[in-house]
Amino acid sequence: MAEHLSFKRNIGLFGAVMIGIGAMMGPGVFALPGELAGAVGPLGIFVYLAMGAMTLFTALNYAELGAAIPIAGGGYSFTSRTLPKPLAFFTGWFFWIGNTLACAMYAVIFAVTVRAYFWPGASIPLIVVAVTLLFTAVNWRGMSEALFIITIMNLIELAVLMFVGVLGLVDIEPANLEPLAPHGYGGFFSGMALIYVSYVGFELITVAAEEIKDPGRVIPRAILITLGVGVLIYALIVTVMMGVVPAEELSKTDVPFIYVADRLFGAPGRWAGIIATVMASLSAFSVTLGASARILYALGRDGHFPKVLCTLHKKHRTPHIALMVCAVAVAIFGSSGVLALVASIADFGYLMGLGLVNFAVIALHRRMPNLRRPFNNRWYPWIPLIGVVTCWIFVPALHLESLLLGLGLTAVGAVTYLWRAENRAQMRALPRAFARMVQFLRSLWRRRMRVLIIDGGRQGRNIADRLLAQDELRLAFREAQHQITFVDEDEANCRALEQRYGVPIYHGDGTKQSLLTQVGKDNVDVAIAAFPDDGRNMIAALQAKRLGIPQVMAIIDDPDYMPLLESEGIIAISAPWATAGMVEDRIDRPGVANLINLGGGVANLVSLVVPEGARVHGRRIKEIDVPADCVVAAVLREEKFVVPRGDTAILVGDNVVFVGTTAATKSARELFSNTKK
Repeated sequence: MAEHLSFKRNIGLFGAVMIGIGAMMGPGVFALPGELAGAVGPLGIFVYLAMGAMTLFTALNYAELGAAIPIAGGGYSFTSRTLPKPLAFFTGWFFWIGNTLACAMYAVIFAVTVRAYFWPGASIPLIVVAVTLLFTAVNWRGMSEALFIITIMNLIELAVLMFVGVLGLVDIEPANLEPLAPHGYGGFFSGMALIYVSYVGFELITVAAEEIKDPGRVIPRAILITLGVGVLIYALIVTVMMGVVPAEELSKTDVPFIYVADRLFGAPGRWAGIIATVMASLSAFSVTLGASARILYALGRDGHFPKVLCTLHKKHRTPHIALMVCAVAVAIFGSSGVLALVASIADFGYLMGLGLVNFAVIALHRRMPNLRRPFNNRWYPWIPLIGVVTCWIFVPALHLESLLLGLGLTAVGAVTYLWRAENRAQMRALPRAFARMVQFLRSLWRRRMRVLIIDGGRQGRNIADRLLAQDELRLAFREAQHQITFVDEDEANCRALEQRYGVPIYHGDGTKQSLLTQVGKDNVDVAIAAFPDDGRNMIAALQAKRLGIPQVMAIIDDPDYMPLLESEGIIAISAPWATAGMVEDRIDRPGVANLINLGGGVANLVSLVVPEGARVHGRRIKEIDVPADCVVAAVLREEKFVVPRGDTAILVGDNVVFVGTTAATKSARELFSNTKK
């Protein structure tokens, strides 16, 4: 049966790059530089370079997601496995709209070029329908078959671009590049928004992920190669166009590349430019049509649209039903002939969809920490966060009609999604999912504390090392690392601490209140007595508490001393269990204890006392959205052990014990400690 068929993995690195180049090097570079020249002048060269740099963040996120989740559907498939279903649906919806209308835009550009240079007076709708039928038939046979034609067109297009770009360098007139910004720098940002659609072609590589061989290696390489080649060619071509023809003159033509090629090489150059424009339009059309069909296939596969859309052709194993639906939509929109309309809607769809995909990387790390990621971005979570910003920051820069049309189509998508009863239930759960994400981001934040460590021996150094650790996740949302101050009576140890940490160090006996007075209670938020001797720790902790330091801890070997210290308001940590991680938890999350690290830190056994006003008070465990990688292992209530069941209600004062991964137990602790405002 058709539902048991799968795609053929028969696309290698070269073919994957051709998919990206075919979509990225579309007709935009042949037309948009003219509009850019009128808006910002020669500054447009730097607009293209800046846009390439900003797009790199999204490309890196796509490389990580595509390598880790190599399935058909691209951005939609990534979000469907990492984000709540409503957000995943809208990602697919935005991409389907963006790709379908971009495809219609390419068809209109092709039709206008044909009518202007080959067939004067020809009907635009007729040409659009004809080219749509032709490339529907090509894509019907499979992406690899379509790639043969796409590759030929790409090579012709690239050859013309490189020919004009390289030979045109010698004809650049420096006077044409001065002044650099004749209209000022105010249009720089809007210029970037104008050309954004020219940089998103690499996204289509992941749409065909199930047809790519060795996707873990090939997809990241293909994405980065596509973006690198595209940026270099864009910079070269735009520099030549701006340098050969004055910006004011270039802005007056609708076909600036053909105009410049004609200026450089006469009639041969003009016809080479025409052929390159046609090849770019058709290549981008073919790739985008195939991608649009695969997104619709994925939406049908996941039940958002009729299942018939996820049917594969028995012989060619292509989503032929989805392909026909997309072809009809392209023909309808393309036949309007209104280029600005379809282009603006496509831009809105891409920007919104790409922003959600960037955010999916954060969800991937949180929900699937054990998923193998052949390509792993080093600077998490900064790369995905910057990726989100560099997409959505351009949405307000779109024209008002683009925003209105985009919002209208978003509303259509919402009605489509809410048509199913189960989707309406999931939509009601969306605010809770958003609250959990906000809670997760808040959990990454750690308030900067001024910590006094009394005794800089092995135990004190371990605590300092943990508090000053600069791993990427813990530093992501923290103002700064904790400010450490040491007290130690050994001169040699003071010198070693100074060389190792470069922090304030007081030389003397930390059990003496006179020395602690020198440090100053107003300069300390937390004092930790870390001597290897219980007696000295008790004295130092009591002295610090009586001095008025807000929070005092003491590491104690003999548990019999713990009630005495706790009666004085001092946090006593039993030495057999004492770790730097426990001290850090006490500082960052008062009331939470990290009991045991399991498997070298792969999992934790963690306890939490449910605080007064907790939102979970009175709720049954099965009603609480406990993270998937975490379980409630025990509940200690009034010195009694309660075996947790689904119907067990959580009460204020319960000591709840969790077992799970580090990330999951952290989220569970935040969930159970969250209080009503």
